Amino acid sequence: MQGLDTTSIVPLYKQLKDLIMKEIEEGKLKPNQKIPTEQEMSEYYQISRMTVRKAMAQLVDEGVLAKKQGKGTFVQEPKITEDLSSPNSFTNLCKRNGKVPGGRTLKFVMEEATDRDVRELKLAPGEQVIHVERLRIADNMPVMLENLYFPGHLKNILVENLDDTSLYQILRDKYGLVSGNSVMEFEISECTGYEASILGIKAGSPLLLVREIVYDQYDQPLHRTKSLLRGDKFKYISPRMNVIKK
Repeated sequence: MQGLDTTSIVPLYKQLKDLIMKEIEEGKLKPNQKIPTEQEMSEYYQISRMTVRKAMAQLVDEGVLAKKQGKGTFVQEPKITEDLSSPNSFTNLCKRNGKVPGGRTLKFVMEEATDRDVRELKLAPGEQVIHVERLRIADNMPVMLENLYFPGHLKNILVENLDDTSLYQILRDKYGLVSGNSVMEFEISECTGYEASILGIKAGSPLLLVREIVYDQYDQPLHRTKSLLRGDKFKYISPRMNVIKK
């Protein structure tokens, strides 16, 4: 490993922080790899544990490293990041984050509409919904359980194969429907036994619950969605506009 320059005007904690960042970027330290302890780095670089601790604290605060109780400090796997000012389909979101998207259809059926379906999709009396349940995958890792509900009059989509493909692309290319505005809600949810078995995590693990009503280019409800995202794999960012109050 590269040493630190004690004659430099750059503080030692900053040199150590930059060195760890460089090793992560170059692949010498890989996601989920345990890094040396404070004591080991202190002895190797001949610096105080306080200096090491300051570098580690900043890297943890920035989401580069993660501390695990009783286990040590590990390189954090980069989360899939979505900017809410320009939301994307899951396929495009993965591509923008340098990951390979995939998916498996678990359910694709006509169902009786619930009160929520009728209200949010503005259904006609007696109209059913098309329920699509899909497991979404990034780099061969299950990351999202997605449930979509479409108005029953779009029943022609039932013939489509939705595995490892973009549903929005199918809707656009074959049915002339383009997603437009949407309304989103975010909550924290605990993983049920069923969800845990699908996502490959422990029951009770925290999930990000996202509900969304998506409208088409004619400002009509296209579908409503209930998505459960692994909290260790996703993060959202949202710009905030300053409002001048008079």
